[in-house]
Amino acid sequence: MGIFPNETSAIRLVGAILTDLHDEWQATERRYLSEDSMSLLYPQRDSLATAELTAGD
Repeated sequence: MGIFPNETSAIRLVGAILTDLHDEWQATERRYLSEDSMSLLYPQRDSLATAELTAGD
């Protein structure tokens, strides 16, 4: 006898866990990769000038 009586109940549990995790990621400000780790991938972009839009533009 296994932990789950059938495949459908295992899929239902996994779906419930994924739905809960999805809701947490939607409700909070989280990132998979931090800004610091992403800046290491593209160091030349940090030195480029960035355009800024203002309300009068």
